[in-house]
Amino acid sequence: MPVVEKPSTKGNVTTEPRPQTAETDRAEQWLAWAKANQRRLSIVAGVLVVIAGAVWFGVSAKTRKENFARRELDAARVAAESGNLPLAANDLSRIASTYGGTRAGQEAVVLLAQVRLLQDQPEIAVNELREFIAEGPQPHYRGPAYAALGAALEDLGRFAEAGQAYEEGARASEYALVAARFLLDAGRAYMMAVDTAAALRIYQQVLKDHSETGAASEARLRMAELGQYEDEPPRQG
Repeated sequence: MPVVEKPSTKGNVTTEPRPQTAETDRAEQWLAWAKANQRRLSIVAGVLVVIAGAVWFGVSAKTRKENFARRELDAARVAAESGNLPLAANDLSRIASTYGGTRAGQEAVVLLAQVRLLQDQPEIAVNELREFIAEGPQPHYRGPAYAALGAALEDLGRFAEAGQAYEEGARASEYALVAARFLLDAGRAYMMAVDTAAALRIYQQVLKDHSETGAASEARLRMAELGQYEDEPPRQG
């Protein structure tokens, strides 16, 4: 006859044998492995802490840099608005160089171009803007950079190039109303370049893509000045 093990008693407490399950087996195996590999686990935990700290520090440093750049940009803008253009140009150039990877640093490039135009230095503005565009600015600043380039080229009397720059600005713009404005600028530049076909093409695009905006009214007016009306086929040349 098989012997049945009786539950053990201790005082008034009866202890039943704990049933062994797959979960408890895995837990005991994990505890045994952890004890055997305690040093390795400590190293891994330390590495994770270091990585987390580095990520936090990187994000925090980037935020601080952006904040510093923004404060300096605001000060440079005040200098420009007060008429101290040499100081504004110097500060904006330094901000663009020191904080080039930040939004404020990239905005400084566009503002610097405007200051250059106020200082009658369009050639410098063209060179700086072309270098900035070639470096690949953040999408938010591509449209304004091209528009500033168009304005600088207009100041130099290079109207066809200005029209092309304005068109690029319209394509790069994230906002429909701003894109429409840049297209009107392109149309004006092409008219100054005596490129009637290009100007009419631009105004037709405004009517097609921005028919519900005030830009459409201006496009119709400019087309009428060129002897072209909305319901007529585009003229060639």
